[in-house]
Amino acid sequence: MRYIGFDMGDGESAVAVFQQGSGIEPIIQPICSSRSLISAVGTLNGEIVIGEQAYTSTLAQGLSVRFKSRFTDDPRSYENITMFVRGVLKALHDADAYREDDRFIVGCPAGWNAAARARYGDLLTRAGVRNPQVISESRAAFLYAKYAKTVALDLDLLKQSALVVDIGSSTLDFAYIVDGRETGVGTFGEAHLGGGLMDEELLRRAVMRSRDRDAILKVFEASPSWYSYCEIEARKLKEQYYVRQAQEPDASVKKSLRICYDGTQKLQLSLDAATAAEVVDSPLAALGGQSFSQAVYSALENAKTVTASEPPKLVLLTGGASRMPFFQAQCREVFSEAVLVVCPEPEFSIAKGLAYAGWVDENLRAFRKAIRAEVTDERVAAVARAALPELTPAVATALSDLTLTEAAIPVASAWQRGDIATLKEMNEQMERRIERVLASPMAETALSPVLARWMANLTGSLQTMVDPICDRYHVPREEMRLHFSQSGDAATLRIGAKELMGFRFVGTLVGVVLSVVGALLGGGGGVALIAVGPLGLLAGAAIGAVVAAFGWPAITEMLMSVKLPRAFRWMNVEKRLRGENSRKSVRDALIKELSAPEGSFARQVTDGFTQAFQTYLFQTAQEAEIPIQ
Repeated sequence: MRYIGFDMGDGESAVAVFQQGSGIEPIIQPICSSRSLISAVGTLNGEIVIGEQAYTSTLAQGLSVRFKSRFTDDPRSYENITMFVRGVLKALHDADAYREDDRFIVGCPAGWNAAARARYGDLLTRAGVRNPQVISESRAAFLYAKYAKTVALDLDLLKQSALVVDIGSSTLDFAYIVDGRETGVGTFGEAHLGGGLMDEELLRRAVMRSRDRDAILKVFEASPSWYSYCEIEARKLKEQYYVRQAQEPDASVKKSLRICYDGTQKLQLSLDAATAAEVVDSPLAALGGQSFSQAVYSALENAKTVTASEPPKLVLLTGGASRMPFFQAQCREVFSEAVLVVCPEPEFSIAKGLAYAGWVDENLRAFRKAIRAEVTDERVAAVARAALPELTPAVATALSDLTLTEAAIPVASAWQRGDIATLKEMNEQMERRIERVLASPMAETALSPVLARWMANLTGSLQTMVDPICDRYHVPREEMRLHFSQSGDAATLRIGAKELMGFRFVGTLVGVVLSVVGALLGGGGGVALIAVGPLGLLAGAAIGAVVAAFGWPAITEMLMSVKLPRAFRWMNVEKRLRGENSRKSVRDALIKELSAPEGSFARQVTDGFTQAFQTYLFQTAQEAEIPIQ
């Protein structure tokens, strides 16, 4: 499988091809004999021409540049985008560089919303791209930094907190990644702040200096193609200057243009350190009176504020405009505690990252499909079922202690004080109180540590199912390390009160209390009082119907209904209920009920855990790579 990353920039475009399994990073595919293609399109003799061919030798009809920056605001740009993509596809086909089964991945600014991305995808499809995948250019830059051998990065930094800053001709994009994954902040940026504003200002200054200023302005008004041509030349001059400046601090570049439309006009473009500073620091109408430098600094300061909770330890700069020294200096100032890395070929990093993104996403789709196919409900349920004997006694103990302490003893004590008139009323009140206690957060709190320990003991068996799949699809095992908790975070598996309600029981705890009271009333003769009616659903799904375990003898309705004088209630009911015999009676009855292999408890715990684990596992698989779109 091959993945084609298409970085259609507002100023320049590039295409990278990645062959899965080749062992080498994506290769830049020349388009019209150029590795970095000027984003220009027009027609000559009815044929679409792109790049240099659109404005050299013969100026193309309808020459258009910087159409991508107008996409979200000007529907008239749609046709330019479609034509340009068609021209790129034709060039790829002519070079035998685009095959039927290739995956085509196209970048977009991080600031574009879902609707804009969908419209963009529709234009790509209309131009002839088969099933285009549109993703954030910031994500592409991050993946390039992660996988490219030419970027010497400490991968541990990428796994902590990183900020990708992508500055191109039209946008300034950010991607904020913590622990190797997108945060809630994710991608953000300035959709109308890029190096193209400097091209416009550089050209405007040159026109204002020209002796032919008025004539040139008339040409530009009458012929957008000539304006586009001159803006391209201004951009090329700017790029030439910043490339040279890296080696020559005092670099100076010039170029003379001849505009042949209505007569001939001359335009002199020039750029040196002083002019560059003026272009960067002068107020621009397009930025509401801010200078380019001020607007960029404000965007960086905003990024610092947005990421303040966990400041980036790595700041990765990419995009052609990242070569500008003032921009790098601002990044160092704003993120002074971070390691700053500039991509070695910033004009190609997005295209290569897009190709990587196609491979990563396809690989992860296959990985998630394998997870679902191989880690089946049956296999997970078998692991949970085999571990039930470890869970049952602990659940029985937790819930018997809770219900005795919070329901049985308070109600029995109220009867002993005379606040409850009859044993029948005590029975009814105790039933209602037990239901409230077991449906309250107390039950979940009591079960939480029990369940956490039990689930932690399952990780070994479950991990052995996942690890071989990770190895097969080149997903690091640590990305799929299973961590169960009851803390409420994204990795939580909850088997609490609400999740496991549904086990009806008849008088288990009430029967024990009445047995104690009856025995005391009978002078230790062992008279047991029957409890009537179900107590309802046990929160936490632990107690089943265990009346048979106690074998209660019947008791007369008269004794249940008689209002005993307080003198007959002198016995210490609480002490007897807190005693080990009472606790053991309840606990043993619960264990017997819960231990039934095909009982409700076994079935619902197994099903509940399986469903919760599968949800958690698939979520973890989705997060195995940064899910930035």
